[in-house]
Amino acid sequence: MSSSEAKSHPVAAGPTSPAAPHMSGKGTYRTWMLGLLAAAYALNLLDRQIINIVAEPLKRDLGLSDAQLGAVTGLSFALLYSVVAVPIARVADRGNRVRVIGIAVLVWSAFTAASGAATNFVQLLAMRVGVGVGEAGCGPPSQSLIADEFPPEKRSSALAIFWLGAPVGAALGLVAGGLLVSQIGWRWTVVAAGVPGLLVGALVLRTLRDPRLSRREAPPAPPPLKTVLGRLLSRRPFVLVMLGCGLLSFTNYASMAFAASFYLRVHKAQLETLSTSLGLEPIAIIGLGLGLLGGAGGAIGAIVGGQLGNRLGSIDARWLVFISAIGSALCAAGYFAMFSVPDVRASLCIFFIAGFFSNLWAGPGTLALQRLAEAPTRATALAINLFVSSAIGLGLGPFLIGILSDHFAAIQGEADGLRTALLCAPLAGLLSAACYFAASIGLRRQISLAEKGETE
Repeated sequence: MSSSEAKSHPVAAGPTSPAAPHMSGKGTYRTWMLGLLAAAYALNLLDRQIINIVAEPLKRDLGLSDAQLGAVTGLSFALLYSVVAVPIARVADRGNRVRVIGIAVLVWSAFTAASGAATNFVQLLAMRVGVGVGEAGCGPPSQSLIADEFPPEKRSSALAIFWLGAPVGAALGLVAGGLLVSQIGWRWTVVAAGVPGLLVGALVLRTLRDPRLSRREAPPAPPPLKTVLGRLLSRRPFVLVMLGCGLLSFTNYASMAFAASFYLRVHKAQLETLSTSLGLEPIAIIGLGLGLLGGAGGAIGAIVGGQLGNRLGSIDARWLVFISAIGSALCAAGYFAMFSVPDVRASLCIFFIAGFFSNLWAGPGTLALQRLAEAPTRATALAINLFVSSAIGLGLGPFLIGILSDHFAAIQGEADGLRTALLCAPLAGLLSAACYFAASIGLRRQISLAEKGETE
């Protein structure tokens, strides 16, 4: 955005604009901004998870295979989510990040609601692609905005709070989806999931400001994309952290895409017994168990990881990736145990552990990526990471596990085939831990070079 364009939009221009007249204090505004961005990110995850909890009735209604189900829950979403994230981040690096975020929230919310009208696989695939386009404009610009608003000593915990939106949104999607789908069906459940984003998107546009524009100056133009890519990919620790994020995403997304189906197939008898004693439908029990336990574990993990990143990362930057590595390894162990134990109640409780360690990386890992990029290119760097994570995690995770499930089902049956496929997913988490540990080699030097805007 040019200087003249910035001046023509006073709502986002400065602290005296009508954007937030009731939030004149810096601390108050920061709290509101962080909370609203975390809420937007929560809806981001809610709109992803809502398809996972309604996966089994959706599969039966539309006559989908597990491979098609994996494509709808992951591959379709990642197709444009990955591709458009970098161009959107470039727009955010050049212009008004608040506008990018607000419009993105409105777009994905509309497509989420429209998904409820799909009558076949192709239509649902197209709607989920639309959701991915909108959500690509949330994460990188939001994290770049947070990095500009918060001082260095508070960034890890601030980023961790933003990442709290992930477990909270996922929990809301699983709990609300599980309760609603048995009452109003999967279609209206999906429609209901899209509505809150229309309000949050409007609030982002109306009450937030981009601090770069408060000086009424055009933001510094980021280097050409080719130059940014060259610099980032020349930094071995950045590449390894990206791979670590992507492989952990593989484990998380693959596991969660089929978790509800796993319980309905493998633990059907136990769920029916619980259903009788609790007076809830089996899918509602699954939603409550996965949502409350996983959400609580994920939220606590993000907070703990953020605090550890603040304290240990200030002593030695390598702790940013050591914390992430420990989280990935123990997350993989948690998922393996979750899909192995014979008791459904124990399995759901173990999800608290998997959820905790799956989010331990959020604050320190994101901060490591930011510190390995020059300040004017943070949103682009995070979008490149998003591209890789989405391609590996969202794109390949659910799709490959769906293919494996269909393959093993022909040999072991539908229930045991899905369990065997899901037990393969944690292997990616162990590879993620190895990547994070390897990223510690040369990390401090590369951060120093990035802070000086230099390359080797």
